[in-house]
Amino acid sequence: MKTKQIKKTVLKFEAKKGSHITDNQAGIYGKRLYELIKTKGKSTITAIEVLEDAKNKSSPYHDYFEWDNKNAGESWRLTQARHLINSIVTVKVRTSDEQPIQIRAFVNIVDDEGEKGYVPIDVAISTPKQASQIIQQALREARSWHDRYEEYQELAKIHKAIQEGIEEFTLEGD
Repeated sequence: MKTKQIKKTVLKFEAKKGSHITDNQAGIYGKRLYELIKTKGKSTITAIEVLEDAKNKSSPYHDYFEWDNKNAGESWRLTQARHLINSIVTVKVRTSDEQPIQIRAFVNIVDDEGEKGYVPIDVAISTPKQASQIIQQALREARSWHDRYEEYQELAKIHKAIQEGIEEFTLEGD
């Protein structure tokens, strides 16, 4: 009898283009965020939890935060925690001929208890309820972009494609 071998996925984290962290830092931070999620025993992590972890001087991203209360208070550090989470991407390579693409490593969702938090993208897309939230957010963003640039005739083909895609997706989702 043959046993099916499960292929383990190894995630490589990099810094999102334009972020204020290096690829090396993104690798260290991304790994730590995954560890925190496992430690918490749930699928999400919040900015508050990241900040609490960062308060420990041995945390790999402790130095990312501004700890001088004259310069920054707790709310600013929460903003920093969100920025840190959003600065980490995974790199996907489909074939050796294609350019690698960056995908956000963590996405913001509402969990089953109604709490907002960040979840690894691979977990979110494999969970129907969370995947639906990501798709709905993408549709909202597409509509927003469409509405913001609707008056530009040079973008007419893109507008048409967005509109058709939204209508098609809405029909399939009903």
